[in-house]
Parts: sequence; structure tokens; C-alpha cells
Amino acid sequence: MKFCEIGVYHHDCWFTNAISKYPEINAKEISGRVEQQIGDRRINTGVYRIVSGKDITTKKFAEYVRSNGKVLEVEMLNEKLIQVTWNAPVTSYDAVLNSGCTIASACYSREGYETYSVFAKEPSEITRLLSEFGQIGEVKIFSMRNSMHSADQFGLTAKQKHAITSAISMGYYEWPKKINLEELAGKLSIKRRTLQENLRKAEGKVLSELLYEINKE
Repeated sequence: MKFCEIGVYHHDCWFTNAISKYPEINAKEISGRVEQQIGDRRINTGVYRIVSGKDITTKKFAEYVRSNGKVLEVEMLNEKLIQVTWNAPVTSYDAVLNSGCTIASACYSREGYETYSVFAKEPSEITRLLSEFGQIGEVKIFSMRNSMHSADQFGLTAKQKHAITSAISMGYYEWPKKINLEELAGKLSIKRRTLQENLRKAEGKVLSELLYEINKE
């Protein structure tokens, strides 16, 4: 099991253009990606948390994003959050999903690259991700290391793994929470009670295994 932090300079993408224009900005997608197929257009919507520097405000950043030809709408939710709706047939998110890697973190900015933290069970998954990213832009590997654990080691079922990785990537475990249980269940199209049960079991397995490892040291 490998943990990788990999970025792509995605050509003709509003996110890459914006974070390259304003490298002092720290931007991270914090919502589940919403996609709609309208005719021959694929409409994407996401919410981004913007941490701005002294010389650039979130409003100014949003105005620049709005000027991109593929962006349909930019809404300021508060002084740190913007919601962006754009038209794009292919996204970096698709590339990660197609690779078979498990997403550990939603898309975020790093040195002008759209960056993802992922877990890869097999080397072929990393090779596939690099190939997928290579089709949309330049690729940069920020870090790659062996991961102490795998989903199989924790004994997670597919549903438990999906629940806990989705909760992590959407900010459920951040403080303050970026999404509550009801909203997360809606994003995953499952019942709140089912999600709660899957998370409870996944948390119990992960924490028990980590506690065992700590006590061995």
C-alpha cells in the first residue's frame, strides 16, 4: 500500500489557471462533486475553501475565476467559501477515479497544481493515475511513501471503506465540520442511519487496529 501526493497542471482548467495566477492562495474543494449531463454538456459544481493572503481577497479570487470561459457561475457563500459551477467533459477527479486509487483528500492547490492525496494498493494503480493525469496536463509527484495500513488490514467492508473515505474527503472529521451526517448521506445517496452504522463500524475497526499497534511499541 502506497500513499501518494500527486499534482497535475491541468491545461485549460479554471482551477489550475486561478491557483497559478494567485499562488499565495490556498484552495481546497470541500464538498462532494455534483455532476449533471445537460444535452452534450457536462456541468460540474463544487464548493471550495479559500485561504487568502495579504494581497488577494477571496472576492478578487472569485472574480478571476468568474472570468474563465468555462465557468458558468461563481457564488460567494461567505468570506472563505465559494461555489463554482463549470462546464467540462473531463476533470482531474475523473482521472483519479479511473485509476483505481482511493482518494484520501479532495482536490487542493499546491504550487500551481491541482493536487490529490491518494492510497494505491497496487503499483499499477499509480502508473494508471500518472497516465490519466498525463493526458490532461503535466504531472508532479510531491511525495510517495509506504502506508502503514491498508483497508484489508483494517478488515473494512467495501461499504465501510466508502463511507469513511468519503467522510474524510468531504471534511466530516474536520473541526468545525465541513459537512454534517445528514448532508453526507445525501451526497452518497444512502440513508442517514445506514451511513451512521457504516461509519461507526469502520471507526471501531480502524481505532482498534491503531490502538493495538500503539501498545506494541
